[in-house]
Amino acid sequence: MESFNHITVLERRLVDCMAIKPNDIAIDCTAGGGGHTALMLEAAEPSGRILAIDRDPHAINAIKSRFGHFISQGRLIACHGKFSSINEFASNSHVTGKVQGICADLGFSSPQVDNSERGFAFSHDGPLDMRMDPSSGCPTAESIVNEADEADLSRIFRDLGEEPKAKAMARAIVKARSSKAIVTTKQLADLASRVLVYGTKSKTHPATRIFQALRIKVNNELGELEDLLDKAMSLLQPGGRLAIISFHSLEDRLVKSRFREWSGLGPDLLPRDIPLTNIEIDSMRQTCGSIIKPFPYIPDEEECRANPRARSAKLRVIEKLTQ
Repeated sequence: MESFNHITVLERRLVDCMAIKPNDIAIDCTAGGGGHTALMLEAAEPSGRILAIDRDPHAINAIKSRFGHFISQGRLIACHGKFSSINEFASNSHVTGKVQGICADLGFSSPQVDNSERGFAFSHDGPLDMRMDPSSGCPTAESIVNEADEADLSRIFRDLGEEPKAKAMARAIVKARSSKAIVTTKQLADLASRVLVYGTKSKTHPATRIFQALRIKVNNELGELEDLLDKAMSLLQPGGRLAIISFHSLEDRLVKSRFREWSGLGPDLLPRDIPLTNIEIDSMRQTCGSIIKPFPYIPDEEECRANPRARSAKLRVIEKLTQ
């Protein structure tokens, strides 16, 4: 049995929020180690079906090993690929428009972080890879660091890492790689420690935002999330729910904005001087969902103590309207 040990964040809360009932159909867009998948299978007993999607081949192999019995029963379908392909997976399984719950946990998993060969973390020295799917053929973090020009690097660190000293870091990388290619996580982390010096003491490693930006860029994480948001609601049945756990402000901002738009709370694009009543304006908005809770669910203190990586998690849930 392939191991993919990961502590699932907001495990019970997320599945409860999806309101899965016996015999329902649901989709886990980020199956990982199967923590949420297992609870979804339990909630959908005795004959409900779950689609488990993950772009990491190690995760999918672990899912197949752990849930082989459910796969043989036809209750679980393991899908290797990006969750932006959710339409294809749903169509192939004949569940479009019949899904009660769709969830995505956007954090990367412990096996990815803790395996130095994956290159996700500066706490372990390894190759600068950062691909969720090493077989995908997409550019690695190493290729971006050594081939992108200074302006592009600065833009990546500013827009995807929200790094205040993005220009300084980009300049330092270009200078350093002119004499020796930057190929390991330690090289990049050490360079960040020398360049990104702030006056106030912080427990956050100087390389944190740089590694986040590169990981997002390598895996097109924000583009993948936008694709999921574009497609998910059409797969849900009326009353079905979409639940997403995000871990940084860029992701949460996208989810929050789209949920508000679906619930009719988004920015008003109509000119102020158009003579319409509030009822008429509301009818023109394409409201298709209802936000379950105005503020995101977050892990409690006990969960954060047990799993410090859960600290920044935010869970938002929206329900598709029945009309």
